Amino acid sequence: MKDETAAGDFIDRVEAIRQQETYLSPLAAGIVVALSMDIASDSRSLAKALGIAHALVLREISLMTGPATLVNIRARDARTQRTHLILSEKGTSILAAITLKT
Repeated sequence: MKDETAAGDFIDRVEAIRQQETYLSPLAAGIVVALSMDIASDSRSLAKALGIAHALVLREISLMTGPATLVNIRARDARTQRTHLILSEKGTSILAAITLKT
């Protein structure tokens, strides 16, 4: 039951972020929520937890970094392309805003 509750909480948070930040893809919102819930902290673990290809997570991460970024890259393994992430200040503030509303 605990896993079902966590999954429901994950989905609720993703939907709340997408309602507030309509420009975000479902995957981008999922990455932000997964980082905040300590589900995963790197691209490979995120891909496995979300049940999608690592390449899709890497592509989304590249779209999420840059000006007004939601995540910051902590480290990157050149051989495996595993990318370790942390939430940026903006990502944290988006999460705080949806937490206050729910």
